[in-house]
Amino acid sequence: MNVKQPYSNNLTPRENILVSLLAKLANEYKSLLEYIRRDKPFKIIEIKNLTVIPGETKFTIQIAHKNCIVNLSAAEIIQENYNLKNFSDYHAELIRKAAQGKLTDFLKITKNEPEYRVVSKKFDAKKQQYIFIIETNEKVRFIRTAEELSKNEDLLSGICIKDIYDIGYTQGTESVFKEKIASRKS
Repeated sequence: MNVKQPYSNNLTPRENILVSLLAKLANEYKSLLEYIRRDKPFKIIEIKNLTVIPGETKFTIQIAHKNCIVNLSAAEIIQENYNLKNFSDYHAELIRKAAQGKLTDFLKITKNEPEYRVVSKKFDAKKQQYIFIIETNEKVRFIRTAEELSKNEDLLSGICIKDIYDIGYTQGTESVFKEKIASRKS
């Protein structure tokens, strides 16, 4: 076996192999820690109670890669000194706007008649996702998954708040489910 001897020649070949394995293990551990730290540890998976009263909006927050959630209001997050840098930029801004009572303005939720509405929601066993059938005011129908809908701001801005809530809840639930499956595989 051709093994580098980065350490003293006073070590036996067996000790040199162990030392090099330990060095490799330490490097792998460092890269794993860097990978984990790249992701933000907290994410909002649901807005439980949306209100215009400053700080009263409640969020369901998940610790990333864990099956651990907590329900906190924007005021509690600020008062408990949670570091908003531990949230994605968008989620941190949601919390800031909710603390000011301006979350509905930030999300551009209006009282106008919605352009789209959810006609039905079905589980697609093949995709392992819920499929939403959306209808326009002109009675045109199309199909999207919760993930696709949650990424389309133009579409979301034309859907009523009740349907947005259902889409967000479904997408958050599917996200948690995917993380559980991924953690079991690794």
